[in-house]
Amino acid sequence: MSIKCMISDKIKYIDFHCHCDLLPGFESRSLRLDPEVAAVAVTTTPLAWPKNVEESQHISGMLPALGMHPQLISARYKDHDSFSKYVKDAFIVGEVGLDGSAAFKDSLDSQEEVLSKILKLSSASETTKILSIHSLKAESRVIKILNTEMNTASLTPIMHWFTGSLLQASKLLDLGAKFSFNHKMVKTKKGKSLLAHIPKESILIETDLPFTAKTYDSSFHKSLLEETTIELAISLGVSSDDFTADLLKNSKQLLGST
Repeated sequence: MSIKCMISDKIKYIDFHCHCDLLPGFESRSLRLDPEVAAVAVTTTPLAWPKNVEESQHISGMLPALGMHPQLISARYKDHDSFSKYVKDAFIVGEVGLDGSAAFKDSLDSQEEVLSKILKLSSASETTKILSIHSLKAESRVIKILNTEMNTASLTPIMHWFTGSLLQASKLLDLGAKFSFNHKMVKTKKGKSLLAHIPKESILIETDLPFTAKTYDSSFHKSLLEETTIELAISLGVSSDDFTADLLKNSKQLLGST
């Protein structure tokens, strides 16, 4: 069963990277999103996909994504074998990618092997359209693999919390990439530099909850997205109301829900 991304007319903000299955209330089925918020519910292992799909039927605005986090590949390498079982039903694939930071660089070869397989499967899938990509300290490797393994005609990579160089960002833009900004990124010099470098239509928003805050409730979630949107608009020198509307329009078009 293909999982479609249906966006309610009430939605004002779309969070392109949120770990809904790690938020308080998910396991007890009490988790709810704000009525004005939709969230791409990234996962860290494909084994979490069935539960996320099931819960998305009960949580309005939750958009399930099929993932295999690079930081888990060393400890849970065999999990990625389940990817092929579910990818035919996944409109969004994420969180996937590479992590070259000190704690995970020893597994980079295995990470590359897995990402290559995931990109081939996603490119072959008639359903998959969007990728949420982790690239910490491995940006050049990610770009190389995207160039060789990704079908750019059918897939759009969204760079989650990108911290690479502007030259790398340009190479990703050439591949049709979008960049998702969160409330922490917009306050940094590097984040502002990236924002000034990329086209407005390539900007999306995210929270990366629960890893970017010590608490969670639906109104707080919405406030983070609103804060990020306002900060982005200020940095770009545009009206926050106009930017909010443009951002939502671009987001809905990307999700195929206009």
